[in-house]
Amino acid sequence: MIDIRADVSRNILILHLEGFLTDDELMHGVNLCISESNKLKDGYTIINDISKMKPASPAGAAEIKRAQAHVINNGVSRVIRITQNPITKIQLNRTSGEVGYQAYEVSTRAEAYALIES
Repeated sequence: MIDIRADVSRNILILHLEGFLTDDELMHGVNLCISESNKLKDGYTIINDISKMKPASPAGAAEIKRAQAHVINNGVSRVIRITQNPITKIQLNRTSGEVGYQAYEVSTRAEAYALIES
């Protein structure tokens, strides 16, 4: 399951990825991430809920890296990642590190919003 949307009024990109996602689903999700992020102003924040996401295949990880590179070049100021699965967490930490950023990590959506408010 993929749910990606821009909250234009709060300048936040919200991503929720859950379960095992096929390469095609991830490609679609990346394209959606790119189009939704383009609706936001420079300095936006991302809340990326991958707490129930299973690790991606190597091709899927390459797609995730493509989205990460886009947001870095598109004006994101910080990424807050909601994680629980240690292998998925390692995978996304590796790809985000390769494109040049480190996400803040929290356990719940409430913690993510609290971090934004602080």
